[in-house]
Formats: sequence, structure tokens, C-alpha cells
Amino acid sequence: MDIKNLFKRLVGRGEDTAEPVQSGDYPMLYLDHQGHPSTGLDVQKVYLCLKAAEDGDLVLQSDLFTDMEERDGHLFAELSKRKRALLTLPFAVKPPKDATEAEITLAAEAEGWIRNLPGFSEMLIDMLDAIGHGFACVEIEWGQRGGLWMPVAFHKRPARAFTVAMYNHDDIRLNTGTNADGEPLWETGWIVHRHRAKSGPVAQSGLFRVLVWSYLFKNLSARDWAQFLNLYGLPFRIGKYDSSMDEKARSRLLQGIRMMARNGGGIIPKEAEIELKVPAPGQSAPFFAMVDWCEKVQSKAILGGTLTSQADGKTSTHALGNVHNEVRHDLLAGDARMVAETLTAQLLRPLLVLNGRYDAARMPRLEFDTREPVDLEMLMKVVSWAQAIGMGIGQQWFSERSGIPVPGEGQVVLKPLSVRSPAGEATLSAAMQLRLAALSVPQASADAVQQQLDAAPLALAAQANQAAEAMLRPLLEKIRAASSPDAVYALLAEAYPDLQDTSLQELVGQAVFVADVMGQSHAGD
Repeated sequence: MDIKNLFKRLVGRGEDTAEPVQSGDYPMLYLDHQGHPSTGLDVQKVYLCLKAAEDGDLVLQSDLFTDMEERDGHLFAELSKRKRALLTLPFAVKPPKDATEAEITLAAEAEGWIRNLPGFSEMLIDMLDAIGHGFACVEIEWGQRGGLWMPVAFHKRPARAFTVAMYNHDDIRLNTGTNADGEPLWETGWIVHRHRAKSGPVAQSGLFRVLVWSYLFKNLSARDWAQFLNLYGLPFRIGKYDSSMDEKARSRLLQGIRMMARNGGGIIPKEAEIELKVPAPGQSAPFFAMVDWCEKVQSKAILGGTLTSQADGKTSTHALGNVHNEVRHDLLAGDARMVAETLTAQLLRPLLVLNGRYDAARMPRLEFDTREPVDLEMLMKVVSWAQAIGMGIGQQWFSERSGIPVPGEGQVVLKPLSVRSPAGEATLSAAMQLRLAALSVPQASADAVQQQLDAAPLALAAQANQAAEAMLRPLLEKIRAASSPDAVYALLAEAYPDLQDTSLQELVGQAVFVADVMGQSHAGD
């Protein structure tokens, strides 16, 4: 449904009303229950599910993927970490470049609309089902609130409720069951998030296409382990009967053996005998090794590594854990960018269109803040050093790097606790001038040693300046050639450990030694 038809459908609706949704026209969608193809899963069954999806029938594959997430605790936990990490990121609606005051105001207003939408956080989690399935469809229920058209509810529809067009397997459509080609989705009625874990048509782009094999091998291993426990976990029960016993007596003996297996006791003929034999010890390690390998594969595929979810005490180090955490942050940043693009096109744009605020050439965009925390102490040092050599630092750049927002109009601005008043500075200046004038009067009784001590600080300062200039001259030349504050930041961090301050250390040591000797030699004067 295009924008023109949407407006026709909305005309005449009263205040505080809600629009019907597209899926409401097809009640069979709600009567068609999910299947469970993972029951008795084997290689052939997996192949049939995947092949059907490649041919355009997504039902079996979608049901299998849903079973995987429900039945595999490790897979669910790792995928949940990746999904819920997005909820920790702040978001904002940014105006276009070189925005006018009206565009800035519109972006702030649209951000307020989105923040107040009911169920927005849950909808983000629903959208990220696309990580596993390759796509996720959330239906928007529109309503008029306070003179504005707003989403009043978001409805996640299962992946099995959709199909793809016969001649375009990237065109997702509603699987109504009445048309082999499906029903085209209403424009502005859906948020269709595509999350390509790998290249290919939408049915082949989900991460579960990769994970299904580790899920299969893990389940086969668990099934074999259960059979192993059945064989080796309990002693064998052998019934012995005399050759003279008839068929009825033998049946009672067999029944007694089965009762012992279930209840720990039973009744057998007096002539019969039950012998318990402990089986030879078996090894369960191979089954657990297979399960452990499958779970590591799942962690690598979902989070990019294993050290943020598992630690074996052998290869787990702090440095490797940090590397794996950086990879995990890269995945989070990528997820956030893809979700932001979908929300901008399929939520923010309809909001502006339906409320008459849309300008295709100057449309705002929704963004998540994926920046990692910065070392504020090091940042302040870099800014101070850059300002000392005359490099200008933009307020906007500093605000973005530090995370400290620029104060808005009318906001209270923090000030230093100790602020000198002009009157106090004038009084201090006058007092200092009188003292300096008194100190500047030559003292006739000063001896030669005292004069040398008095002159030593000035000489030391001159030599220290020369040593510092020699040490910093190569670094200052590189800083002046830097192209940006970021480049200065990286340059200083790299050069700091290699600065040669030996001359300064020797100079300070000599000055302390000379002052100590002179003080001791004239202590009695």
C-alpha cells in the first residue's frame, strides 16, 4: 500500500482511534501453529528444511530455527547477550548537515516522539531476531494521539508467517495461504529488518544457517550420551530360571526384572534367580568434548570469540579477553548501524510523512552512540599540550570525544570553586608590588656565597629550558605537521615512553647536590 492509499485509509478517523493491521485480514495466520522439526533431527531432515527455504518455502526452516533457540540453552544465552547489548546504547535523532534552527527543532521533536512510543525497547529485541533468521517483521498499529499519527503498538509476527516472491527471493511477503506468491506488505505498516550475517537471498542470510550444524552435532552427541548412561549407568539385571519352569513362571520372572528397574524391587518365583552384573567402565569424555566443541563454535559465530563467555583456565588471559571483547564491540556497532538504518527508513520516515513534516532532501536520521569510553585524564593532557603549542581545539570535537554534552540554552554551567574577584586581584597585586620592591633593595651584607645561591635558580632555569627545548624539539615538529587533534593524540601516546629526559635528570641532580653542599658548608654562619 503506497502513501496515497494510506492517506485515503486514514481520512475520517477520529481522535484516539487505532487503524486495523494487515494481518488482521487473514485469521488463518493465527490458527496455523508452529511445528517442531527438531524432533528426531538428523542430517537428512536439516537438508530438507534448508532446501525448502532456498526454494521459497520458509516455514520448515523458520520452525527449525525457533526450536534451536528454545531448546539450546547455550545458543539462547549467547544470542541474548548480543541482542540485549543494543539496549545499553543511547540513541538520538540527528538533524541533517548544516541544519537550520527549524531542522534542529524537528529532529528533537521526532526524538521525543520515538522515546515515548510504547514497547519501543521490546520492539528492538524483536527486530534483532533477524540476526538468526535473516529477517524480522514487526507490524505497526497506527493510531491518532493528540492530533498526531503515532504507533500505538508493535506486533512481532513469526518468520513462518512470511514467504518470498516467486521470481524475487529477496521480496518478503505475507504468507496468506491463498496466493503462492504471497501478499505484498503494506507500506508504513511494517518494520522489516534484514540482518545479513552472510551474503545471499534473505532465506540464506541468517546466522542460524551456520549454527544449525553445530546444533545438530551437539544434539546427536547428547542423545548418544543419554544412551551411554542407560547402558553403563545402571547394572545389568540377569534372570536365571530352571528348565522345568513353564512359560507363565518365566513371564513372572521377566516382570520382576522390569519392576526392579523401575521401583528397585519385585516378586519372582522361588525357583528363579536374579543376578546383578556391573558393566565394564566406559568413558563419557568424548561426548562432553563434542558438546564443548559445538558450544565454542556457537560462541565464535555469535559473539566473535569464546573468552567473553567461557574460561577454561588454560588459554584464558586478560589480554586475549580484551581482544575478544573488542571484537564483540565491533559486532555491537555493526548491529546498531543496521538497526538505525531500518528505523530511519521504516519508522522515522513514516512518522514524518503521516504528520506532514517530511522533506526527502533534508530528512533527519536516527543513530546509536557506539563510542567506547575514553580515558578523560589522557584526553585532557592531550588537549592541554595541543593548546600549549597553539593548536585550536573545537568545542564540538571535544564534546564528542569526551562525552560531555555542550550546555544548552538556559542550562546552569559549572564553574571552578575558587574564582578570584577583580578587587581581590588588585589588592594582591598591590601587596606583591610592595614586597617585591622591598626585596629588590640591595643588601650590603650579602656575601659572595649567598649571591651565588641567589643566582643559582635563574641559571638552573636557563639550563633547564635549553635541555627541555632539545628534548621536545623533534616532537613539536611532528605535532605541528599533524593533520588533526586525533593525530596529535596518537602521536603523543606513541612518543611519550621514548622521550629522552636524561639531561634534565642530571641537571636536577647536580642542582640539588650543589645546594646541599653550600647549605652544609655555611650552616654555622
